[in-house]
This record gives sequence, C-alpha cells and structure tokens, in this order.
Amino acid sequence: MIGYSTFKHEWMKSQYACEIPHSKDYKVYLNGKEIPVYTCRISKYPFNTWWPGHQRPINQTDLVSYVNLVSDEEVKIAVEPLTKSAYKKVMVKPYSKGVEIKKAGGRVEFALKTNGGYVFELDDYHNLLYIFNNKPVVCEDPDKVTYYFGKGVHFPGKITLKSNESIYVDKDALVYGCIFAEDAENLHIYGNGIFDDSGEERFSEPCYEPFTNGNIKFYDCKNIKIEGVGFTNSAIWCVNFFHCFDVEMDGINVFGQWRYNTDGVDIMNSQRITMKNSFIHSFDDTITIKGIDRYAFESNADMLFENCVLWCDWGRTCEIGLETNCLEYKNITFRNCDILRGGSAACDIQNGDCAEVHHITFEDIRLELETFYTPPVLQETQTKTYQRVNEQDHSAAIAISNPSFRKEYAFLVGDKASPYALQIGDKRFASVHHITAKNLQVICDENYFEKRAKGKAVYIGIHNDIDTTEYADIIIENIVLNGKRLSLDEMEIEMKGNIKNLIIK
Repeated sequence: MIGYSTFKHEWMKSQYACEIPHSKDYKVYLNGKEIPVYTCRISKYPFNTWWPGHQRPINQTDLVSYVNLVSDEEVKIAVEPLTKSAYKKVMVKPYSKGVEIKKAGGRVEFALKTNGGYVFELDDYHNLLYIFNNKPVVCEDPDKVTYYFGKGVHFPGKITLKSNESIYVDKDALVYGCIFAEDAENLHIYGNGIFDDSGEERFSEPCYEPFTNGNIKFYDCKNIKIEGVGFTNSAIWCVNFFHCFDVEMDGINVFGQWRYNTDGVDIMNSQRITMKNSFIHSFDDTITIKGIDRYAFESNADMLFENCVLWCDWGRTCEIGLETNCLEYKNITFRNCDILRGGSAACDIQNGDCAEVHHITFEDIRLELETFYTPPVLQETQTKTYQRVNEQDHSAAIAISNPSFRKEYAFLVGDKASPYALQIGDKRFASVHHITAKNLQVICDENYFEKRAKGKAVYIGIHNDIDTTEYADIIIENIVLNGKRLSLDEMEIEMKGNIKNLIIK
C-alpha cells in the first residue's frame, strides 16, 4: 500500500473554502506521481526568552515544507527544488538510514525502505522538507469511534475526551484543534492525519495548568494509546501527560513547532510510558520527564523511548528534569534514537529538586552535528536581535548536574521547599546513581571540531554541586566519533563534586 495526504476543505456555508497553502520551495514525486507539499513553521534560530506576555514573533521563524505519506513497502521519492537551485550539499536524515541520493534532471532521487520521519535539507536546515513515511493505521469500524475525522479540513477546537472514547484521523484529514482529558481511562487516538493547534492563543506563563492546552494535555489518566497521528503548531508544551499511567505512543510525528516553550513530549510523575517509532522536532526540550509539586507523591518509573528521531532547537533532547519533585526516578531507558540536533545536551540529567534518580539508561544513541547549526542565544531584552556568538558551543553528549530548580524559577514556585525534601535525607537528596550511557555515536563533518569547537571533541560533564549529596555507579562506555572509538584523552570530560564509582571506558 502506498498513499499520501491531500487536505481539501469542502465548501459548507458559503462559496469560500479554506485553502491549505502549498509549498513554493519544492515539488515532490512519489513513485513518479506529483503529490501535494504543504507548509508549516519552525524556529529560524535558537533564540529564546522567558515568557514575555506575548507569543514569539513570526520573523524568528522559517516557513518549511512537508509531505505526509502512508506506505507498507519501499517508496521512490523525487524532490525538485524550486527556490534553492544553487545548492552544494544534499542531506537526507537521519544519516543512520543510509539513504542513497542521486541527482537527475534538476531533481534529487532516493528510495525510502523503512517507515519513519525523514528530513531533506539543501546546504542547511533553512527551507527544509519533512518527509513522513507513515505505517498505515486503519479504522476498522468508524461507527465505534467517538470522534471520526474523515478526509477534509475540520475545525472542532478543543476536544475533551472521557473514559472509553476515541479519535480517528484519516490520512486526508487536517484537524484544527487540540485534545484534553482528565480523570479518564481507555483512550485511543489514531490514524495518519494531522492535528494543528494554530487556533489556540497562549495568554499566561504557567505550563502546568490547563489555561493553555497545546496539542495534547492529559491529567490523571490511564490506559492511553496514540498511534500514527501528526501534531503541529502547538501553543505551549506539545504532548503532555500529568500523572498518567500505561501510555503507549507509536509512530507519532511532532513537527512544525516554533512558539515559546514548545517542548515535544513532557511527562510528569507518571509510570509505564512507552514511545517508539516516532519523530519529535521541538523548539524547546524534546523529551523531558519532570516531577512537579502537585504530584510529588508519585514517582516517575518504567519508561522506554525507542527507535525515535529527535530534534531539539533549544534546551535538551533526552532529559530528566529540571523539575524533579518526587521520591524517585527509576527504570527509564532511551534506546536506539537518532538525534538530528541536540540543543545544549543530547543525554541529560538535571536533578533540580529532591528526587533520587537511578537506573537510567542511554543506549545506542546517534548524535548528528553540523557546522551550519546556529548556536543558542538568550534574548535578554525585547529589542535584542539574534547574533551568532559562542560558535564553539555544541551539544554535550552526556550531561549530569543538580542545579536548583527552585532558585532558578523562584518567580514561578516561590521559595517553598519540596514536600519530600526533609524525608529524603542528605545523601539521597538530588542524588544520581546507577546511570548507564553506552554506544553513543557522534556523526559530523571531519572538520567540525576544528571549525566549531576549537579542536575540542565530544563533551561529557558530570557536576554535583551539593556537598552532602552523592553521585555513584555511573558507567559511560563506547563513545564513537565518525566510526572511531574514543579514548579518554580524546574526549573533553569535566567532573565536579562528590562522585563515586565513575567508570568511563
């Protein structure tokens, strides 16, 4: 089976249909047939600030393109650039997929042998083309679906799900709306279409509250399955689970995110979470697991993030923290993921509150670095414009630290202590132990570190800033740069504070 999305709005109350803009940058051919190419926005550069009371300006964004495919077999793609003809370098990412490129008659041709999210770039990430090659997700019985969105453009606004309800989104459905649930169970969201949160406007600072929804926001829910659906243009954190249990995400696409605080997937005080075969491109943190005051009684445990393609413009990619208000984090694994851009850190633990963080694994992670990546800059005033500085900055491969969330965000949470701070005790307070990071590959141009990092290679930072807290039993193994396993002398390693049984090999 091979198909693609076509978003067409049927006239309803007048002769004026909602026209979905097509890309002016590319023509795309699927097995020889031209298919629709649509547009969305991403961040033009990593330029961020505290919530200023209004949304991010459009002039800090790029208009980019995407196609949404559905297939269960190899597909042949031809891309014809329309506005960027004098390019030198063609990239189809992730590099680990080994996509072979051929130029022919003004087009770039290649085959996609597996499902997943891909990014097509010419010289740099500006004017990129997303290619979502989705596994078909079908609806066997539409009559049993609570909210069925067939082909067309739909405007439901905010959908509030109750227990045992479902949403199906056809591949030819573009749905302008967002999804909310609280105290619900047995929820199913599936299909190959797209939810677009463009119609929601953010008006306040808090990300924890339901004032602003984002693409998905669930509180106190269990038995949730989300498969195949795309989510774009969120007003705040994109996909959110607050105190949720038994969540499965498979083949979702989070993309076209540029507004302030658009983290990809945020998980708070939850357990038994699985995400696999998904594509997440966030402006802010990509996957982050937090502990917050409201649910401090519930730990974060038993999570697996596997076979995903991740892209972080600003912040951190695979992240524990910064908020860690709960008793413990345990049995959390990030495995076999491609990081197209890592933000400040690819594999990150920021134990910013009181939790005992242990048995965390980062395994078979591939981090791509490019000389054209723009370095992150904090917008300190509303009149400040983006200027390239700190060119030597690049994503840390592994970062472990315990900066105080409550000091950094005192304007949000005040100076009250965590309810568990006194119970946990000195050694376990903000402690980190039994951490494994192995088989991390860094992929970059052979001159990258000379151009961008002044000769410094892969960076690993382990900082314990609390004298009474203990870090212990941390294993970092098999760090590879462009196919070569690095020795200790070939890595930049920083260590600080009370750390026991640290092994790097």
